[in-house]
Amino acid sequence: MDNTNYGNEANPIIGIPYENINWEDIPGQPFGKASQFNLFVLGDANNIVDVEGAMAVGGSFYSPRSLSIGFERKKGQVPIEFAPDAVRYLVGNIVSMKGPLVVIGHAVAGGSFKASPGSTYYIGKDNARDQAQELNYLYHANGGSRYWTPTEHENYYIISSYDVPRVIPASRISANLTNFFQNARRSLINYQDCIKRLDTNGTISSNSYEWILTGTNPKQNVFTLDVRPNGLINKGIRFDIPEGSVAIVRLRTGPHAHLQYGLYGSERLADHILYEFEDATNIHMEKSSDIWGSILAPQAMFHGHPTGGRVSGNAALGGFAVNANSGFEFHLYPFVGGVTCMESTPVEVAPIVSTPIETPTPVAEISPEVINLPVVPPCPTCPEAVPCPQAPPCPQVAPCPIAPPCPTCPEAVICPEVTPCPVCPEQTPCPTCPEERPCPVCPTCPEQQPCPVCPTCPEQQPCPVCPTCPEQQPCPTCPICPECPEYSQEKIIYEKETEYIAVPFPVPVIEKPNVPICEKCLIKPGIIAGSVFACDCCRNHEWDIMLYQIEDGERRLIYCITISHLGCFKFEVDYDASYILKICPTRRNCFSPMCKPKIAFQNIGVANFTIE
Repeated sequence: MDNTNYGNEANPIIGIPYENINWEDIPGQPFGKASQFNLFVLGDANNIVDVEGAMAVGGSFYSPRSLSIGFERKKGQVPIEFAPDAVRYLVGNIVSMKGPLVVIGHAVAGGSFKASPGSTYYIGKDNARDQAQELNYLYHANGGSRYWTPTEHENYYIISSYDVPRVIPASRISANLTNFFQNARRSLINYQDCIKRLDTNGTISSNSYEWILTGTNPKQNVFTLDVRPNGLINKGIRFDIPEGSVAIVRLRTGPHAHLQYGLYGSERLADHILYEFEDATNIHMEKSSDIWGSILAPQAMFHGHPTGGRVSGNAALGGFAVNANSGFEFHLYPFVGGVTCMESTPVEVAPIVSTPIETPTPVAEISPEVINLPVVPPCPTCPEAVPCPQAPPCPQVAPCPIAPPCPTCPEAVICPEVTPCPVCPEQTPCPTCPEERPCPVCPTCPEQQPCPVCPTCPEQQPCPVCPTCPEQQPCPTCPICPECPEYSQEKIIYEKETEYIAVPFPVPVIEKPNVPICEKCLIKPGIIAGSVFACDCCRNHEWDIMLYQIEDGERRLIYCITISHLGCFKFEVDYDASYILKICPTRRNCFSPMCKPKIAFQNIGVANFTIE
C-alpha cells in the first residue's frame, strides 16, 4: 500500500488494503497489523457509536443505532485522509444494524450484511481510469437498482446504499477472514506472554486518589500493578517517565477487573502508554471513564459503562459489549511501538497452504526463476561426430513459457538447424463461481420480561353441616297419689321426703366446624423480584434498575437493567449478603423532581435489603 495516501511515519497507516487482507507481525509493535485499527475485537461487539480510526471485528456486530468510522475529530492527533483501497470497517461474520453505517474507506464483511439505506462510504481517488468500474464490481448487490453507480466528486467517490444494503463480500476479494483473525489472536497472545516475562524496572507510589508510576529508563519502563483478589482499580494512574520513553503497565486483577475511577493516564502520553491486562477475562467499566493509552487484552471481554466512556489509543480485545443507550467511543492515538520484547520469543503464524503442482525433474542448469508449469521438450542435439552442448530446458513463466534459442555448435562444425521448442497450448480459464447469496438477517427477538408471580389462593373448605335439633317431646303427666285408708283427711302426715323424677330433655349441642389452618406464604430465599407500576409524575417512562452488593463497606454493581413502564425485574442473589436497590428514570427521558417510582415487591429473599 502506498503510504502517501495515508501519511508517513508521523501519520500511521489507518486500515488495511482490500487486495491484501493478511496478518503481519511488526517488530516492536505488540499489536502487529492490528495497530492499523483503532479497535480490534477478536470476538463479537455491539452498540458502539463512533470509532475515529479503523475498526475490525472477528465475530459479528449488532447495533440498534448508527455507527461512524474514520471521521477525524476537530483536534484529532492523526490526520485521516481519503484512501482508494483502505478497508476501515472489517467484520468476519454478520453485520446487523438498524441505523446507517458511514465510513471514510471501504467496508468488508464475511457474513450477511444489514444496515439502513443511509449507509455511505467515501473512497479516495487513485487516478486509475477504471476505478469507477472496479468500485461498481466490488459493491454490486443482488436486487439493487440497475441505475446505481458510484457518485464521483473532485477527489473521492461516494458509495451509497439508497436502494439495498451494500458491502464488499469477503469472497469477492478472496479474503480468508477466518485465517486472518486466527493468526491475529495467536500473534497478540504471543506478544502478551512475552510482556508478562519482562522485568519490572519502574516504581509505584500512591496517595488517596491516584497511583504514581515513576520510571527512569529512557526507552522502556515496565510497571506491575497487582490489585488481586478483588481486581478494584479505584484510583487514577499518573506517569512520571522520561520524554519519548514507553510505559508498559501490567495489570494483575484476577478474572474480573473493575474500573472505578474517571481518568487513567494523560493525553500528552497517550500514544506512549500500554495497559496489558494479564489475567482478566472480564473488564468492567463501572464508572464512565477516560482511558488515555492502548489496551492489550485479547483474552478479555470489555463491558462498557451504560452511560458511555472512551478509550484513546489502540484496543485489542476478546469481545466488547455495552448498553444500547451508551455513547461509547474510541479515539485515535496509535501506540508508537518500540517495545523490546520479542528478540527471543518466536512468533507463530499459520502457514499459507497452496495446492502442490508436480515439478519436472531438472535437467542441466535450471534458472532459479522457473515455476511449476508443464515441461517443454529439450531441443535436438548435434550429430554424434561432433556433439553440441545440450540445450537447457525452456524457462516456464506465466502464462506460458517461451523456449530460448537453442545453443549452436562450435564454429568449426556447422550444426543442423535446431527445431524450435513447441509452444504450450493456452490454458483454459476456470469457470467463474456464482456469487454466494447472503442469507437473510433474522430479526432480533425482544427479551421476554418475567411475569409477576401470582399468589396461590387457599383451597375453599366445605362448610360444616349443622346438626338437626331433635323435636321436643311433651312432658309426662304426673300421677295422683292415692289416699291412705288408715288416716283421715285432716291427719295426713307425709313421712317421706319429696321424690323428684328425672325427665330427659333434649339440648342442642353446637359442634365446631373442622376448618383446616392455612399455611403461611413462604419467601423464596436468594430472589429479589418486583415491578414498577406507576410514577408520582403520572407519566409513563422507562426505568433503570441497579442492584448493588455491599462488601466491606463498598458498593459493587452486580445488576443493571432497563425496564419499561409496568415492567418487572427479578435478580438471583446470595441470601446472606446485603443489597441496595436503586431505581431511577432512564437518562433519555425528560423527568422532573416529581418522578418517584411506585414499586410492588413479589419477593425479597435476602438478609439485608435497602431501597435508595
